[in-house]
Amino acid sequence: MSGFSMAASHAAGKGEVDAVFGVLRLANEALARHGKEKVINASVGSIFDDEEKFAALPAVDDYLRKMPAEELMNYAPIAGLPGFLEAAVEQAFQGKKPKNTFIRAVATPGGTGAVRNVFYNYSEQGQKILVPDWFWGPYRTIIHEHLRVMENYPMFDENNNFHISAVKNKSLELLQSQDSLVVVFNTPGHNPTGYSMKHEEWTELLDFYKNCAENRKKKITILVDLAYIDFVGSAETTRDFMILFEGLPENILITMAYSMSKSFLLYGMRSGAVIGVSSSEEVAEEFFRINSFSNRGVWSNGTRGAQRLLAEVGKNPELKARCDEERRVYTEMLLKRAALFLKEAKEVGLKTLPYHGGFFITVPAQDPQAATEKLAQDNIFAVPLKKGIRFAICSIALSKIPGLAAKTKEALSSKY
Repeated sequence: MSGFSMAASHAAGKGEVDAVFGVLRLANEALARHGKEKVINASVGSIFDDEEKFAALPAVDDYLRKMPAEELMNYAPIAGLPGFLEAAVEQAFQGKKPKNTFIRAVATPGGTGAVRNVFYNYSEQGQKILVPDWFWGPYRTIIHEHLRVMENYPMFDENNNFHISAVKNKSLELLQSQDSLVVVFNTPGHNPTGYSMKHEEWTELLDFYKNCAENRKKKITILVDLAYIDFVGSAETTRDFMILFEGLPENILITMAYSMSKSFLLYGMRSGAVIGVSSSEEVAEEFFRINSFSNRGVWSNGTRGAQRLLAEVGKNPELKARCDEERRVYTEMLLKRAALFLKEAKEVGLKTLPYHGGFFITVPAQDPQAATEKLAQDNIFAVPLKKGIRFAICSIALSKIPGLAAKTKEALSSKY
């Protein structure tokens, strides 16, 4: 090859093999060869039930199949259907709205669109965005796509506690060199670890950022990625930290990535919202305006059918109750699977990162690629990360959990 490129300088050299979908392809090939009884597919973040069938909320399926074509297929407004935006805010907060704040929402294609809008609209080109060292891989892709730089902090200390001092130190370091700071917290049910930040950790961090914001030249945007919030526990217990967003200075903006893709198991319909919380009405209105503009400039409209569904959930208590109950069944299923895996991991001495809920459990590893290749020889397909192995507990039937920790321990201990 000559090395000639037609691409613009900022686009030349782009391209990567997606780790998750690459492993999923291998898992599907093994399923075709050996049958599902002999394969454990722990790759992709979609819920499969204990019969290994794709899981949907029956209430959602029923509603969408009865939706008239004009609502299912027609355009939605650029910013989203008004009823959808109201319902997205209510679904995100579930009674835990901070007082004396201005809250606005804009529709996005899943939580991914929300992340994209925040990264682009609240950091300058070339600036660093602060992300933990255990993170959802597309954060890096989105950051690089928009000509920003990813900066990491160690998420856990040597005792596997949330490394709050590392967050503070990295934040201070970045605020010394740039006036805008975007920092990401994927909680509760962090991807890939399953960790959920504690109330006291939020309190300490927000007090810290308030001190940083005393310098009025500094603009601090906190992105809370809520993708897995509805698969960790009850709405009352998972959202307590949100009341702490009251009384922040106007140069601290809270942004939230809300995902229907996860909460309603509508992965492929790509629906979510970016939500902004500010003590300043002016900042909140700017949030709505600039993120709506970004929508038009990138993907235009969201999916009307999914938006209409959530709008209906917002005004129909019976439909909401059905969705909540059906989701609770899957949440309990995930927690049961995780409990069994973690119990056996402890028994065989397999170290795991702290898990509180969500779709994934992660095992630290010296050579993740080699270990996952070893597991694949036993038709166990998990995703290698930079420093560990991610198991999508959401897709593993309970009957296939026994022995998985021991096989993982053996793979990590082998000479490859």
